[in-house]
Amino acid sequence: MRNPKIPVPSVWATGQLQPRHQRSSAYVAGNRHPAKMWPAIARTAIERYSRPGDVVLDPMAGVGTSLVEAILAGRCAYGVDLEPEWVTHARANVAAALKTGPGRWGEVFQGDAGDLAALLDRGRLKAPVDMVLTSPPYGAVTHGQPDTARVTGGAIRNRNHRYAEGKAAAESLATSSLPRLSSGLERVFTGCLLALKPGGHMVVTARPFTDAGRLVDFPSLVVRAGLATGFALVDRCVALLARWDGTMLRPHATFFHLTNTRNLRAQGRRVVLRAHEDVLIFRKPR
Repeated sequence: MRNPKIPVPSVWATGQLQPRHQRSSAYVAGNRHPAKMWPAIARTAIERYSRPGDVVLDPMAGVGTSLVEAILAGRCAYGVDLEPEWVTHARANVAAALKTGPGRWGEVFQGDAGDLAALLDRGRLKAPVDMVLTSPPYGAVTHGQPDTARVTGGAIRNRNHRYAEGKAAAESLATSSLPRLSSGLERVFTGCLLALKPGGHMVVTARPFTDAGRLVDFPSLVVRAGLATGFALVDRCVALLARWDGTMLRPHATFFHLTNTRNLRAQGRRVVLRAHEDVLIFRKPR
């Protein structure tokens, strides 16, 4: 937990390196997840809202970026994910991270983040945890990796843009409409409130996204879900997805985000590349 006497910058310099260069040898290769948390964002949140030896929980862990960064920072970690592919990959990442030093542990479970209470009741998750850190899926909107015309011989093809191999589970938030995504987040945050110690922080990263040409204020949706489940919003920071070179921000944009932005600007739309992600800091009442 941070020292209240020390001012905490509201803008986090988390984009000085491209995300692929932020992943150390503690990560295994072959990651196809479409929406990975940036390690520098996870690392900054963990250092500011937990202490060495604390337990960090990510209920929507994906490939386990938050778990790896927690372990590397001297914390222990729980992860939960719905999709078996990501659970397997997260376990491999956690195993690699645990080789960097003794005295820490990490566990990853397959399960529904909207039913953390079941994991708690079965004793698989031990409560209370000291911190929750997570990045929810943006419904069905993700940017994958491009295969260009040089590869396809024709149109550009998107790959690694799905949250599941084959058909996603029915309870997956990654294929949800916005109303269902909102109610699903409330279920997830209700479980987080149960798991978290009194006074502990839940840190959620989120960014606006464009769906069918319409800008969706996803961070505000996250805030409403957190408040509805009993958390207090105590801070809101900006994690840069861009490098500051001393004079200007240089965004690390995906191929599809850059292409979509250029196309919209050519149509006369006033749009810009996203250069930050909101970091929403909630606290459980004591």
